Amino acid sequence: MNFYETKMGHIFFNHQMPELIRTLQEIATALSKPAPAAVQLKDVGEPDFLHNLFYGNYEPDIYGCVAAPSKLDQNVKKAENALLPALGQSTKLFEQYQEAVCERDNAIAEQSYCCGFRTAVQMIVSGLTAPPPQTGGTPDEQ
Repeated sequence: MNFYETKMGHIFFNHQMPELIRTLQEIATALSKPAPAAVQLKDVGEPDFLHNLFYGNYEPDIYGCVAAPSKLDQNVKKAENALLPALGQSTKLFEQYQEAVCERDNAIAEQSYCCGFRTAVQMIVSGLTAPPPQTGGTPDEQ
């Protein structure tokens, strides 16, 4: 008796083999379609992702971590407390100056953060792309 004449042979040739062929065709079709190496942030649905991440407004969970003031924050408060009594009437002007400088510095820092983040992602994505085809010769000759 041959394998195809047995009950197991019948199951294999009539059910398992066609299923195996169909699955291999699906895999071949999926592999023939180029898949993106990375998803752009705008496609994720949060256009201000980098802005929120930079300013600490992006939290993957509902409970944020509140850190205690650092030594640098304490130094700034100490210097401000020493300076404000000496300003007298000019305190309001100094506060306007501080706001303008702080806004400018935040914009520059955010721009630098976004640039660095995008550069890092670009480096990662570049590492995911296929290397250019070699034109012949040994690597030392190229």
